Amino acid sequence: HKGDRMVIIGRNGAGKSSLLRCIMQMQEPTNGHVKIGTLTHLGFFAQEHEDVDHDIPAIDNLLDTKVLTDPDRRRLLGGFGLSGEKATQITGKLSGGERAKLVLAKIAANEPNMLILDEPTNNLDIPSIAGLTALLRTWQGSMVLVSHDRNFVSGLKPTHALHLPSEKYGYWDEDMLD
Repeated sequence: HKGDRMVIIGRNGAGKSSLLRCIMQMQEPTNGHVKIGTLTHLGFFAQEHEDVDHDIPAIDNLLDTKVLTDPDRRRLLGGFGLSGEKATQITGKLSGGERAKLVLAKIAANEPNMLILDEPTNNLDIPSIAGLTALLRTWQGSMVLVSHDRNFVSGLKPTHALHLPSEKYGYWDEDMLD
């Protein structure tokens, strides 16, 4: 439902990232099937930042998005903390946190109504995590999230949780992180 926020909880190797990749139709499920609604437009944050080309300038990673002009692309990148020379730096030379911000800017540029986030706080410093939390807290669309960052998850106020590998699904309760 619009505005639902589901967190997927489980130990490493439980299949959390694989489930997200199945939702994104990047991987075939071993059981069952995934059906995405016709009006659902997904935005995916992959742990490894595979959605950006590391061999081109950061700003050029936005060429295939809905943001059409260089000044608008620069404004968008600046909003994610990649201003000035960072916008034109070769993506592979950006820090892990800066690449994460680039991925988030690219997702925002495509205006999805459902976010699929796989460990989005990896490589981010504390102020960047706080900024991402504030940004996502205002998100009006739906969200499926994998994160081991307890404060980040709590700050997003999930509505539902899925435990893997037990496949236990239900309404969110703060005690689920214990």
